[in-house]
Amino acid sequence: MRALWLSFVLLASTLALEAQSRDASSPPALGDYTYPSFEQRGRLATKHLQPNSASTAAWIPKSRNALLWALLPGGGQIYNRKYWKLPLVWGAIASSFYAVQWNQHMYDDYHAAYRDLSSSDPATNTAWLSFAPPGTKPEDHAQYSHLKSTLKRGNDFYRRYRDISIVATVLVYGLSILDAYVDAELATFDISPNLSLRVHPSLTLPSPGIPSYQVGLGCSLSF
Repeated sequence: MRALWLSFVLLASTLALEAQSRDASSPPALGDYTYPSFEQRGRLATKHLQPNSASTAAWIPKSRNALLWALLPGGGQIYNRKYWKLPLVWGAIASSFYAVQWNQHMYDDYHAAYRDLSSSDPATNTAWLSFAPPGTKPEDHAQYSHLKSTLKRGNDFYRRYRDISIVATVLVYGLSILDAYVDAELATFDISPNLSLRVHPSLTLPSPGIPSYQVGLGCSLSF
């Protein structure tokens, strides 16, 4: 009898706990919940559907600021947020600068050798020895008088390409500035799909000079 009573008490406690948990997890009754009005629901829907202006605002660069930033190589592209252009700008400027340095170095070597071999005392001025065969002595300069023409051609060749490399460097730098400025100017240019050329048939009504109907094609450009 006592065991039956204990089983009944345990069963009642379990049912009470389950009912309490269901009450805690169930939604409130209709009488306990206040529904928003029609105006409130409209404002809430508008608030959720309206985009965040700070996140959706497009970046519109200013051409004057882009021009100032572009004075630093690649700065204009960084300001315009066209980061994919940075390897092109920096690579072109670095290559042009390296070409200037290389041609200047070669010109200095050829110029010094040609100057020393053409001087009054080639035995003392020995920069030309680096272009002579190994083991050549300064006293043997008379045997290498034919080397002057080779040194002269090298001198003129590297001087010319040094100057071309300088011009190329200036042009690349100027193009990077122009690219940044034009890119900022065209930031608001309309590139929507409405920019299109449409061809359609046309019918011209009779006129005093043309008494009959004229059928042809018409073109319209939307921009």
